[in-house]
Amino acid sequence: MKVIIRAVWIMSVLLLISASTSAYFSSVSAKEQPKTLTFSDGTKVSTLFFPYRDKAHVKKGTERSLQGMTIDKKGNYYLMYALGDKTTYGYIYKYNKKFKLVKVSKKLKVGHGQAMDYHKGYLYQIVDIVGSKNYVLQRIDANTLKVVKKWTIPAEIHPNVIAMESDTTAIVVSKTSASNPLGAGYELNRLHIGEDFNYTIRNPREKLRINGLVGTTKGKEIQGFDRTKDRYYILSNGEYTSFKHDGSNQKTVQLGTNREPEGLLFNSKGQMLVLFNKLNEVFIQK
Repeated sequence: MKVIIRAVWIMSVLLLISASTSAYFSSVSAKEQPKTLTFSDGTKVSTLFFPYRDKAHVKKGTERSLQGMTIDKKGNYYLMYALGDKTTYGYIYKYNKKFKLVKVSKKLKVGHGQAMDYHKGYLYQIVDIVGSKNYVLQRIDANTLKVVKKWTIPAEIHPNVIAMESDTTAIVVSKTSASNPLGAGYELNRLHIGEDFNYTIRNPREKLRINGLVGTTKGKEIQGFDRTKDRYYILSNGEYTSFKHDGSNQKTVQLGTNREPEGLLFNSKGQMLVLFNKLNEVFIQK
């Protein structure tokens, strides 16, 4: 009888451990199960992959926070991680089209790290260190992830994001607040670059002004930007807006989530990709 009771007790303990273990792994894996979001215009995006994220309890000042992403024609993904307080340094993580991490850059001076775009073998990234007289546009070799060229950006503009229009022209976006004479809105400037000089050239007559800001949080932060053949897209928390290159036909779309986005872009097939931080998750249009 004692043997039977002991056997039953052992089985009960094993079942309890098994159930607890199963529940634990289910709760953990549930965080990384593929998800689908439906935007207010009916667009559906689902999980593409989960890039690097810090382990729990990393040493303060060594945290790597996901801030932006760009993609090349071959399907390689370049993700920017800002270091520590997200003001000065960061790293670029390169993933191939099968979502395998293939290279991590050395520590780079990147500012907040959000403004980055791929164009013909290079990454173009804005070093936006708060308090600097000038921001810097730097060109980074997409294979070596090393900086190969730099240009200063006019001090009178402080762009948050970038999209390359051509080999020699970048489109950058700055935000103005309600205290600005023109009111709250976006200003899209063309920055012209060349091999024989180390500064960008801006013609104020080429500036495009969009009145009003989008976003569901008080700061109306700019979280991403991309350019397609006929439209611009500006991302904020909770929603994005798009408009033609002349500023007309503006449309605003709600994301349907409170998660903080860190980028919106389109691949060579025209599919939209949206990047979210914290859990660090990349979604793609279905």
